[in-house]
Amino acid sequence: MRIYIFLLGFLFSFVCTPQVLTIPVSENHFGLDEHNDLIVSHLKDIETYTNTSEFDQIQLTLNQVVYSFNSVPFSLEYSKSYLITNTNNSNQYRLYFTPLPIILVASADTIVNEPKVLAHFIYSDKEQVLVSNIGIEIRGGSSQTYPKKTYDLEFWNDEIGADTKNVQFGVLRVDDDWILDALYNEPLRLRSYVVNKIWLQMHTPNYLCEEPNAKAGANVKYVEMFLNHQYNGIYNLSEQIDPKQLKLVKFNNTMSGELYKGISWGATTFTALPDYNNELRQWSGYEFKYPKEEEETSWQNLHQFTDFVMNSVDIDFTRTIWSKFDLKNYSDYFLFLNLIRATDNTGKNTYLAKYKTNEPYFYVPWDLDGCFGTLWNGTNENTTNDLLTNGFFNRVLSLNPNNIATSIANKWREYRNTIFTNTALTDTILAHY
Repeated sequence: MRIYIFLLGFLFSFVCTPQVLTIPVSENHFGLDEHNDLIVSHLKDIETYTNTSEFDQIQLTLNQVVYSFNSVPFSLEYSKSYLITNTNNSNQYRLYFTPLPIILVASADTIVNEPKVLAHFIYSDKEQVLVSNIGIEIRGGSSQTYPKKTYDLEFWNDEIGADTKNVQFGVLRVDDDWILDALYNEPLRLRSYVVNKIWLQMHTPNYLCEEPNAKAGANVKYVEMFLNHQYNGIYNLSEQIDPKQLKLVKFNNTMSGELYKGISWGATTFTALPDYNNELRQWSGYEFKYPKEEEETSWQNLHQFTDFVMNSVDIDFTRTIWSKFDLKNYSDYFLFLNLIRATDNTGKNTYLAKYKTNEPYFYVPWDLDGCFGTLWNGTNENTTNDLLTNGFFNRVLSLNPNNIATSIANKWREYRNTIFTNTALTDTILAHY
């Protein structure tokens, strides 16, 4: 009888032992926001947690701290959130799992427009963890007034920026300069992401045979960003538009590669041609980006090109414009601009570049948040029956050199049967959403 009772008790204790699922999360693969009681975390092999209801309890371990799920969910998914409790102090948090990289930035200094201040940086995804010092500053024009800031990052080996270092994130480029784009004025946080990808898909530089690694614009990837232990939301981690990205020929005691940034209206839209001052790095809506200030500042080449577009006689313009500006880039940028209806990118928010001396100029888009039915400030504008142009576009379309109007129409039809089809565009947008 005693043996029977003993065996029965043993079996009862075995059957009633709670089934606990313990999930460890590696260091640096999560962010914790005490202010908002929020945790965003990676979860390795989340597809294996499709049926968790068989467990009596689920626990998550973050840096040796154990958190217990308040209730056992049927499964663990990216599209849901979970209430969990810190078993040490009973604090509760809302937990989200994310497939996106997580970035943690912490600085003891106030982050300002300039100069860059020292910060500690952690990046993690499924393949990579990067820990580094960085210099960080706020980036942008009107966007600096938004509560969610865009940041410019430079990776440092030291604490003062005297020794920078190149880093890489996934398939993005190897470099020391990066942008964290806040996407604050984008209602769905996806417009600039989608259109940057579209531009890189449709256009490549005309000098790829000489520079096979040159890109026509900036590639981007989504990240979840924490700043000083508070969740800042979804960002685009973005490459820079600079001479390295475009592989422009380096300055060697004389100008060769050129790069100008459109920051306002004027000569950028070929509607003004004021005198220039080589003592200044800005002229009629442009900011001089390359060569560097300590190398040379000469507006002569850009002024001459702008003068040619605006004032040359028709026959000279028709005969020689495509030796001065890349024809394929003109066509692709015009179609791209009007496909996405980027009202703020006809001169402002556009780079004008030249690979080297005696090569044609070409456009590079940037700051593509106001498109697909929204303006630069995030408001809607339901206009679908106009064409976006500038003085340069208008003159080309008016004079039609090399019958480019027909070429543009044919290229539009080609794109509308491939990457511009309604299905391709909506599927891309929905996939990223």
